[in-house]
Amino acid sequence: MVGDTNIPKPMRVAVAGAGRMGRHHARIYAGMKDVQLVGIIDPDLPRAAQLAGDFGCKAYADPQELISSPDRPAAVTIAAPTIYHRQIAEVLLPQKISLLIEKPLAPALEDARAITTLAAENGCVLQVGHSERFNPVVQALKAHHLAPQFVEVHRISPMTFRSIDVGVVLDLMIHDIDIVHHFVRSPVKSVAAVGVSVIGKYEDVANARIVFGNGCVANFTASRLALKTERKMRLFSPSAYVSVDYHKKSGVIIRRTANQQQLELVQQKIAAGEVAELTDLNYTDLVNYEQLQVQDHEPLRLEIESFIHAVRTGSPPPVTGEDGCFAVDVATRIMESIAEHEWQTTPTGLPAK
Repeated sequence: MVGDTNIPKPMRVAVAGAGRMGRHHARIYAGMKDVQLVGIIDPDLPRAAQLAGDFGCKAYADPQELISSPDRPAAVTIAAPTIYHRQIAEVLLPQKISLLIEKPLAPALEDARAITTLAAENGCVLQVGHSERFNPVVQALKAHHLAPQFVEVHRISPMTFRSIDVGVVLDLMIHDIDIVHHFVRSPVKSVAAVGVSVIGKYEDVANARIVFGNGCVANFTASRLALKTERKMRLFSPSAYVSVDYHKKSGVIIRRTANQQQLELVQQKIAAGEVAELTDLNYTDLVNYEQLQVQDHEPLRLEIESFIHAVRTGSPPPVTGEDGCFAVDVATRIMESIAEHEWQTTPTGLPAK
């Protein structure tokens, strides 16, 4: 990436999309030092004007209007519906305007790659808005340098009717695809998935099993039809077992503390059927429970700060266009597997046992 160290302070920025996520981005930009929010872009001009009025900037119906104005920005967040990401990016990137694009990068891999290529050709920073990468528990886990062998993730919530232009895989599960890949760092070997559409056109509940090239297996469950919100991950590695709650921003790490001789003695007694002799053994003496040391902060704020830093310095953003392409690629393979899955049903329409 090529940074522009001549960008004046404050750096002019804008937000494309006046919905819920656009409001959050605008709020954070408006409160940042050395950053000036100059515009909200949305084809629904009254909606854009309302949001712009809340944060003291101007409203534009089209990105070209902002580019041609004296308030031309150096960077833009695209928080519009996913189907418009490529269309907006193709207007802004040739103008050397760096982009933070909300997840998913695009609805299809072809579009995601086109955006990434265009950013590179124009020397622009492209960061993908996988904000859960900045969740405090993910940040805390990075310090432990774990090598996952099995990962299980549940991300479920009630229906909000906010991201119904995509299914639950691109809406929710893609967060965890990105996080797990960030820790595993291995190509995907195989994908098997099942999903069900209940309310809309796309799947509302999905489960996927992914096998990575290094042997790690990950099981993902996502639903937007639950009665409560749950965002949890369990990770097994040779050195530790980890359980984290993204929603509560907490976690625990369990490591073995017994020495090899103690463990071998326990294993020998189990093998010999001498289990009775182990009943007085407190297994917590063999392991160590450690609360994950989490520093509470707003993930989206950290994400935006990292984006501004990348634009100013030209350093690679924490979540690159390539990361965004990987997540879209895997999500696409999951959706293809869902489409290929054959249900056998009874005359009542229910799955057969």
